[in-house]
This record gives sequence, structure tokens and C-alpha cells, in this order.
Amino acid sequence: MKNFFAAILFGALTILIGCNKGTSGGPGATTPPSKTPVVGQTEDTFSLVVPSTKLNQGEAKIISVAIKRGKNFSEDVSLKLAGLPAGVTFDPASALIKHGDADAKITLKAATDAALGDFTVEVTGHPTKGADAVAEMKISVAKQEPGSAVNTAADAAKAKWDEYTAAMQTQLEQFKVKYAELADRAAKAEGQAKADLDVKVAEAKAKLDAAALKIEELKSAGADRWEKVKEGVANAFDDLKKIFE
Repeated sequence: MKNFFAAILFGALTILIGCNKGTSGGPGATTPPSKTPVVGQTEDTFSLVVPSTKLNQGEAKIISVAIKRGKNFSEDVSLKLAGLPAGVTFDPASALIKHGDADAKITLKAATDAALGDFTVEVTGHPTKGADAVAEMKISVAKQEPGSAVNTAADAAKAKWDEYTAAMQTQLEQFKVKYAELADRAAKAEGQAKADLDVKVAEAKAKLDAAALKIEELKSAGADRWEKVKEGVANAFDDLKKIFE
């Protein structure tokens, strides 16, 4: 009976490992601790979890690249994709998993003449310090059949809405980083410089909150009416940019 359960456990572990090929990164990957955990991520390291994806020619799809963090690893991790099939692109090109986030959203887009077949894409996570982590993502690209769902105007509109929403969300996260840096400068300043920076911090916070509300409005608008709120979103982000210029 023990051998039976051991065989099942071994098989399950083999399946899990085979589904998530890759290497860990972070400072702990180059200077590993004396003890590594039996289960879970090694201290001060991280690894990426990526999905297998199927695309039709002419289709856009949002995927989530997740991160598994070991104890004491709290770095930002930028993402890069290599080995994409011809005609398949991803957005945003500078995808980032922030230190407090569990994943990052990426939009994969297949051109109408994208290469067909099954492909293995290398996803690299580059931390602010330490070694890179690498994971393999399987992508299958299928021929677009005439009259299929992704050929409809509604699907095209949804793809554009998804892409724009993801791009603006990424910009919002970048502005949050700039806001944190500004607030930190204000906290360390003194005298008139501090007073001036405090005013700017308060203004930046108001603009940041306004932009976040516009993002929520964009998300709730849906693919059928997002164009109507797009101008308001753009204006909110223009106001936010001026604060940090």
C-alpha cells in the first residue's frame, strides 16, 4: 500500500514539474541558503507561473503571468517574451510585476497571417536585483475560419478595449511608483522645500485618484461603449503627467 501511494505521489509531482518548466531567480538563486524547503519557494527567490495559450489568427487574448515569491523576496520583476511565433506580438512591451502584485496582465495578439502551429515561448522575469527567472509558455496558433466568432466586429472592439485598458492600467502603476518617490522626497525635505513638495504631493494624490476612477469607469464601460469614455481617461492621464514633468 505504501508503494502504491508513493507511486501516485511521484507521478503527481512529475506532472506538476513538467507543467511548469523553468528556473528560479532573485538574490537567493545565486547565493542559495544552506537549507532549501521541501515545499514552496526558496527564501529570497521567485519563479514565474505562465499559462498555455491558444490563439486564432486575428485574435487578441489577455493572459496572466503570475509570480511565486519566497520569503524576503519583494522586488519588482520586469517581463520579457522571446521566441514568439511570427505575427504574434505582446503588449505592454515593458510589462512589470510590482513588489505588491501577484501577477501581470499581458495581451497577446495574432495577426491574420500569423504562423500556425505549436510553439514554446521563453518568458524571462528580471528582478531589480539578483538572477533572472525563466519559464516556458506553450502557444498554439490556429487558422482563422471564415465566419468564426473572432471575426465579428464585437470581438474586434473587445480586443481593442482590452488592449487599451491594460495599457492604461500599466501607466497608472508607473505613476504610483513616481508618486511614492515624490512622497518620499517630501518626507525627507525641510523648510520651504518641504512645504512646496507637500503641496505637490497633495496635488499628485488627487490627480492619481482621479485617474484611477477613470480606469474603473473604462473597465465598467465594456467593449461596446468604452470609446465614449476614452477621451476622459486620456485627459485624466495628461493632467497626471504634468505633475511629474
